[in-house]
Formats: sequence, C-alpha cells, structure tokens
Amino acid sequence: MTPSIQAIGASLAQNLLQLKTETLPSSTIIPAAGGGATSDHSGFAALIAHGLSTVSQAQATATANEKAFAAHVPGAPSLSQTMLSMQKSSIAFQELIGIRNELTRGYTTLISMPV
Repeated sequence: MTPSIQAIGASLAQNLLQLKTETLPSSTIIPAAGGGATSDHSGFAALIAHGLSTVSQAQATATANEKAFAAHVPGAPSLSQTMLSMQKSSIAFQELIGIRNELTRGYTTLISMPV
C-alpha cells in the first residue's frame, strides 16, 4: 500500500504552497534600530533565546514526525510532511550556525582592534 509518485508529488506541492503562504508571527519581527533613548539589554539575549527555542522546537517536531512515520502510527504525518519538517529543522539549524559564526567573527574583529 505504498502511495504513488503522483500522490506524493501532489502532497508535496500542497505542503510547499502552505509553506509559501505561512506568515511569520509578530514576535519574530525584529524592530528597527535606533529611536528610543533607553536601551534594553535583555532584548538581544531574548532574541537569541527565542531563536534557540525555535530551532529546538523544529528539531523536536522533525524527530517526532520521523518516528511516527517510521512506526506507521495511525494519523502520522505523510512522507512529504515528514521530509518538509526535517528540511525546516535543517535550515533553521544552518541559519543558527551562520549567526553564531557571524557573532564570533564580529567579536574577533572587536578584540583585534587597536585601542
């Protein structure tokens, strides 16, 4: 009872369309720099913590989908949904590593500046 290639392709196309139409929650939008005279030192830390929790949740969802699909649990996500969640998790993790590398590069540049 394996699904046909056409059924998998249609399901994947539907998931991609859904992904394109998804909007970001307002909590993930970064406010413009400048403006107020007060500085919120917890803003950057909160942004990093939010990013880490988002990546962690994406990885947990992908793992749960993968296990449910492999175990043929009733109501488990389809193959295309499972693969899509795994790709979302992978992309989120790659972006997190890229941000870490940029922060490290910026820190190294600041440290090496003559005073």
